[in-house]
Formats: sequence, C-alpha cells, structure tokens
Amino acid sequence: MDPNKPSGSGYASPSGDPHGRHPESYLSPTASRRPSYMTVGTGSVSESASRLAAMLDDDSGYGGSIADTSSARSGWHPGITEDRPTPSHTPVLPGESNPASEHERRTLASHIHQLYYNQNRTALGRSIGRTVETLKKLQQMNMQWPAHYPQVQRSASPAPSSGQAEPRPGLQHTQSTWDNHRSVEQNAPNRPKPPKRAGTSLGEDSSVAEASSTATQRSVPEPRLVTPQLAQDFSVLKIDLKMGALSQTELVHSLEKGAIAQLLDNQINKSIRHLYSLRERIEDTSSKVLVTGDLNAGKSTFCNALLRRKILPEDQQPCTSIFCEVLDSRENGGIEEVHAIPIGSVYNRDNEATYDVYTLKQLEDIVTENERYASCKVYVKDIRSVDESLLNNGVVDIALIDAPGLNADSLKTTAVFARQEEIDVVVFVVSAANHFTLSAKEFIFNAAREKAYMFMVVNGFDNIRDKKRCEQQILKQVGKMSPATFKESSELVHFVTSRAIPVAPLEFTGGSGGSGSGSGDGGPGGDPDDDDKGDSGSTDKGKGKEKEKIRDFEELEGALRRFVLEKRARSKLAPAKTYLTNVLADLNNLATVNRDVAQSELDRVTNELKELEPAYEQSKKSRTEASEDADHTIEETAADVYEYTRDTVTTTISRVAEHDLGLDYPGLFSAFQYAEDIKAAMIQEISESVYNCEDYARQQTTIGFRRISSLGILHLGDDWSHLTFHPEKMFRKRRDALARQVDFDVEVWDFFDMAGLWERQEKFAGTSMAVTVAGVVGTRMVGGVSWVDGAMGAMRIMGSNNLRRMIVPGLILAVGLGISYALQSIPKSLPRRLSTKLSAQLDLLDYTHANASRISSEVRKALKHPTDELRVGLQRSVEELQGKREKTTKFKQEAEVARKYFGNLVRESHDIRHSVERVDLEGPAPGVAAAYEG
Repeated sequence: MDPNKPSGSGYASPSGDPHGRHPESYLSPTASRRPSYMTVGTGSVSESASRLAAMLDDDSGYGGSIADTSSARSGWHPGITEDRPTPSHTPVLPGESNPASEHERRTLASHIHQLYYNQNRTALGRSIGRTVETLKKLQQMNMQWPAHYPQVQRSASPAPSSGQAEPRPGLQHTQSTWDNHRSVEQNAPNRPKPPKRAGTSLGEDSSVAEASSTATQRSVPEPRLVTPQLAQDFSVLKIDLKMGALSQTELVHSLEKGAIAQLLDNQINKSIRHLYSLRERIEDTSSKVLVTGDLNAGKSTFCNALLRRKILPEDQQPCTSIFCEVLDSRENGGIEEVHAIPIGSVYNRDNEATYDVYTLKQLEDIVTENERYASCKVYVKDIRSVDESLLNNGVVDIALIDAPGLNADSLKTTAVFARQEEIDVVVFVVSAANHFTLSAKEFIFNAAREKAYMFMVVNGFDNIRDKKRCEQQILKQVGKMSPATFKESSELVHFVTSRAIPVAPLEFTGGSGGSGSGSGDGGPGGDPDDDDKGDSGSTDKGKGKEKEKIRDFEELEGALRRFVLEKRARSKLAPAKTYLTNVLADLNNLATVNRDVAQSELDRVTNELKELEPAYEQSKKSRTEASEDADHTIEETAADVYEYTRDTVTTTISRVAEHDLGLDYPGLFSAFQYAEDIKAAMIQEISESVYNCEDYARQQTTIGFRRISSLGILHLGDDWSHLTFHPEKMFRKRRDALARQVDFDVEVWDFFDMAGLWERQEKFAGTSMAVTVAGVVGTRMVGGVSWVDGAMGAMRIMGSNNLRRMIVPGLILAVGLGISYALQSIPKSLPRRLSTKLSAQLDLLDYTHANASRISSEVRKALKHPTDELRVGLQRSVEELQGKREKTTKFKQEAEVARKYFGNLVRESHDIRHSVERVDLEGPAPGVAAAYEG
C-alpha cells in the first residue's frame, strides 16, 4: 500500500472498485436483486453517503440492508445452521486473500474506524458537558466563597548565555497561556513543561518530553501550602496580568481576594465559551485547517502548492490582510467564485445580502481591503484526483484558511490568535531563514493549550546552505515550544520549498496537479506573497534536486492528509481532549488548593470558636457580676449616706439648744433681737450639720467611685475608659433652701419657760429622789407634826388680822420674785423654747428626711455615671464577642461547605479527567481496522 495514500482511499469512490473489478462479479447467487442508490441534487456527497453507497455496491453476499420484500426473502436466511453458498471471494486457506476480500476488509475497517471515532467523539462531548456544568458550579461557589488563587514564588533566573534562546515575548495578549516563560527560555534546559499538556492525549509522552532538571525541581518539597510549581502548572485558568514593572505574581497577589475571584471568574467564562466552541467543532463533520505564520513566510505560496493552482495572490510584499477560507466548489453548486464578507456581517451562503460576490481574478484586490471585509470564502475546484486532493478527498469536507501574517499589526495578530480557537488543525509556516520569531512563539504557546500536535512547515529550505544545522535549530525550538510535535517530528515537521512545486494558472481547469503546466514561483510576477527571498533567477542544480524538492513536498502532503483524514482522532478530537485535560487539571489543582485552604480555615475558625466560647460566657458572667457589684456599691453607699445624714441632722436639731451658739444676752431691752439672733444661729447650726453630711457623702462617693473603677479595670482592662471624678461638683444647689423656709415669730411667752423649769425640777427631783427619798421624805414624815405645830404657833402669834394684811404684799412679793427669776432665766430658757418651736417647724417640713434623700440621691447620681459606663463597656464587650462568635460560626459553616464542595470538586474533576484520558486517540483501532491504519 502506498504510504502517501490514505487508508480510506479504497472506499473513496462511491460506485467503483479501486482494483478495477466490477462489484457484481463478487456477489453470491442469492443476492441477484440488490437495492439501488441514487444521488439527488448537485451538492457535495457527504462521507456517510459515500460509505453507504460503497456498502450497497459492494455487498457482502448476505443481501442488502434496505432491500425490498422479495430481495429480503432471496438474500436473507435467518436460520443460523442453514447452508449457504460460499462467496467466491472468500479465501479458502488461512492467510489467502483476493482483491474482493481485501476491499471488503478495507470497507469493514473504515466503518470500524468511523464507529470508533464516533464513540470517542461522543465520550468527549459528554465530558465537555460535565466540565461546563462543573465550571458553572465553580462560578456560583466563587461568588459565595471567593476561590483562593495559588501564589507563585519564583527564584531569580540566571542571565542567559549568548547561545541560549531569546525569552518568550511579552505580547500584550489576554489569552497568553503561561507567564513562566520569562524565566523558562532564559535557561532553556530548566524550562518547566506546560501543565500536563503533553500528557493530555499522549500517554507517556509527558515523562519523555520533560526535562530532567524540571523533575529534580519538582522533587524538592516546598515549605508552603501551595508550591510555586503548582501555581505555574495552571494553563487554562491562569490569571495573566501585565502592568508596569510589576510581574504577574506581584500584580495578582497585590489585589484583594474579591478582585482575584473576579479575574478567575472571567477566565472561567472564557473556558466555558471555548468548551462550547470545542463541542461544536467535534460535532462538525468538516475540518478546518489554518495556515498561519509570520510575514514573508510563504503561506499563500504553500496554499497554492497544496491546491496545485495559483488561487491566492502572491507577492514579495505582504498582501494577505484578511482571512481567506478556501473551500471545495461543490459546496457552492460547483461554481468557482469568491464571497467577500463585510465587517460585522454574519455569512450565510443562501443569503446574498451577507456577502459580495467576486471572481477568482478579483481575489488579489479583495485581500488587501481589510478595512471593508473581515474575511472571504474562496470556492475552487481541486484539479487533482480524490486520492491526491485535500479539498476533494471523498472523506470529509476540508476548509483551508490562509491567515494574515502574525507581525502585520496587533489587531490582525489578535484576530489570528482568536481564530485559532475555531480551528481543528494548525499548519504553521515558518521561514527557514528567520526561524521562529517572538510572535510565532507566542502563538504556538497559546495554541498549545489545546493542540498538543501542530503541523510545522519550514518553507524556503532550498535557500539554506547548512541545511543540517537549520534542521537542528528549528527542531530544538519546536522541542521547547511543543514537545508532542517534536516527538512526532517525522510526521509533523517538514522542510520544503513551496515555490518549487509546479502550479496551474488560475484559468486552468483540467489535468492533474502533478503534470500541470504552471510554472514555479521563481519567475517574474510569481514571487511568494510573504517571504521566499531566494534568488528566483538562480539556475537549478539539476533535475535530481528538483525531484527531491517535489518528493519532499509530496511527503508533506501525504503526512498532512494522514493527519487530517486518516488520523482525524488526533487532528480533530485531540485538541478537545488536550484542552479538557488541561482545564480539568487546573480545576483539580485549584480544587486541591482551595480544599486545603478551606480545611485550614475550618481548623482556624474551630480553634477560634473554642477560644471564643469560654470568653463569651465569661464576658456574660462578668457583665452580670460587675453590674450587680456596681449596683450593690451604689445602694450601700447611698444607704450609708442616708443614715448618716438622718442621724446627724436629727441629733443636731434635737440638741441645737444645748450648743454654744456664741451669743451673749444683751439685756431685757434687746431680748427680742436676742431671740432673732438665736433663731438664726440655730438655723445656721442645722445648716452646718447638713454641710457636714454633704462632705461625708463626697467622701463615700469617692470611695464608691474607686470601687466601680476597679471593677471596670478588672473586667474591661484597657477598654475601660478611665473617668475622673470631681466631688466638688456635687451639691451645687442651695443646700439651706429648706432651712430658709422655716419662719416663726418670737412671742413673749418664749422668754418664760415654765414648762422647762418644771421639767428641770422634775429632772432634778428625778435625779435626787433616789438619794433623798429615804432621808428627806422620811425625816419630813417623822417631823411633820412639829412643822405643823410651828406654823400654827406662828399664826397664833401674828394674829388673824396681821395675817390678812400680809397676804397681798406676800403675793406681790412672790410675783415679783417669780418675774425676776423668769427674766434672769431668759438666756437659758429662750434657746429651749426656740429650739422646740424650730424642731416642730422642721418636723412639719420633714427636713431631716428631705435632706437625707437629697444627699443620697446625689450620691446615686454621681455613682450612676461610672456604673453606666461600666455596663456599656461590658455590654459592648459581650456584643463584640457575640458578633465575632456569630461571624466565626457563619464562616465555619461556609468553610465546611467550601471544604465539602472543593473536596467533591477534586473527586469530580479527577473522575471527568480519568474518563477523558480513557478516550484513546493514539492506540490502534480494534479488530481488523488496526491493520489498515496509516
């Protein structure tokens, strides 16, 4: 079998046998009546239709699957043991075969390949759906619990030597994959391999492509929860920021947690959109091949060489400014034309309002109008046979997309970066003279997130003198940027000269590409559009070298056909698998980090709660105890002051007459003034006693304030507001207000204290009675008779007349003596009389209780302020601890939910990734199909 021809070429023609035999010659006699196949319309024949036609035309001898009733009766025998005629093409001996059986085996192998492909595609589609749902749940969780993004700590990289590659370009591009390139390519051997990228669909390739120094670095344990290498392993969900002189790590971790979570949410949205795009791509039966590269790399020349027609414009200066998508004209009713799509328009072939129609000759004028058109669809007829053509291959629909150069400008470069996400196969054209530029490296790094394999075309190889050195350098660069492509370099990396391939002119419509009459690109007007700067007028070095160039290009074509057609699982499904594995690896790393972070936070808040609970209970207990102690201090102080004031004032009022008021009796003529002075002095004396009580209250209040302050310091510590007590500010009201309300008149009878005199006599008699009762009274009783006898004798002596005359003078003398005695006793009797009246008046005013209540109330008022401060401080402390406790409890619940979620996410992402890795795109197909793989 020719290795340059696809394994499916045996069934490419829907109605013919590639070996020249008519299918009916191999039919068994029982299949005389077969179902027929008819194509309606002029459109392209799909892959499934071609295969169905091949199945109907090349029946296996057991009857058609859609035969009518009679055909079914004659071609189908349900009995397993029933004898059947042996088909003529069935080998008789083991190992023998003939063309018919070989064709049948190829047909069977193609169906097995297709079933195997569909099975893998369905499995990947389900995995994409599960991954999208997982990412959406992560977004919801990210809103409730901002995900922790791992921190990167990089060591300073050594300065690059002169022989080392340049560092990866810092292109201002939002979709750049890794930021570790700055330290990576400065020391090429130490470059860490992209995050499990080569292992996404390549099995053990990751361990082969990984540098030994990288493995050594990974084996070093990091004394951190999140290692720097783990953060570098992010590929899809990596937050990439560039601003000023700050590195990505410094910039990311200088943001707050919510901002990082928002950036991560944006990355998740991008991943979800890309996953939807991947699902559409794997469901699409057609394949898109993007031909891209730097300016002057010969992209258009390469495309024309593939088509064997000069379709795309070529020039020494860059001329391709828009995307040119080359399609088979069968998709356009067999008409060759150009559909130019204006900017902002959505292309629909059935709606001519969405595009402008041009001829192929006008394509050169269209590709330069990048301000008017966004892209164009070029429908052409491939002049080669099915076995050689890429567009008209009879298997799948192919779209060949010629992209603008990466270095044209930032807008076009960004468009190419974005467009590659819609592409199944990337063919990167690089100039053999210039190698990979900075923008080329950036593009390959970005595309490698999902495409482990990329087709590399090194164009203009004939202009290189030291070809071996050129191959080594380019392969070395490929090995750094795409290890998987480097491992398959024999199939994926080709060194060719596109301008050496003969191409037919634009008007040429017949013949095969191999014998076309078109000339190479070396002549005037045939310069490559991008870069073929070799001397076009140089003499060929012989037909042998020209045949070698053509043979190299044909090997490239065969490899590209195998990669696009025969290895569709690798070209179409592998990007989806690679991207899925990368994003699931990022999810697993992110979930692992956040699970550990959530567990750490849960342990922390649990310990905090263990410390908070006793503190909270103690705070409530202290609040109660301190409040009770403060109230007890207030009541005790106020009660003591009240009792002291009441006793003091009562005693003063009752004994004010006995006090030395400091007044001298001025005589009878100033007796009333003396009485007024005594009244004023008594009131002043009582007021002084009230003053003394207030001073006592100040002292006791100061003591109580200190006790309350001690409680505050004891229970609040530094939170206690150290108050200052000012006792002099107490009792600012007129303290003698009640005393000044006492008003009574001094009367004449106040000067004569007969009751007081009697009281004194009684007091005197009472005090002397116990001593003289026996002597005096007894003697008087014994001598009573003689006393009476003496009085009677005196009366008899004086006579009755004299006695009557002496009664009046005696009475007068007695009155006079009494008045004289009363006047002399005014200094002693007047204070008592006034004190009695003053006491009675104050009793009516309840003066003692009023002052005691007033002073004790003032004490309560003075002590109430520090007590309130103490209560407020204790309540604030309790509320703070309660709020912290509630917040910590809520955070603990959130941490438990986060730990559970991220733990499940670790398992879920691992399960999905395991199911993705089970999709074997590299291994041989089962059964007979394995023998017909390219």
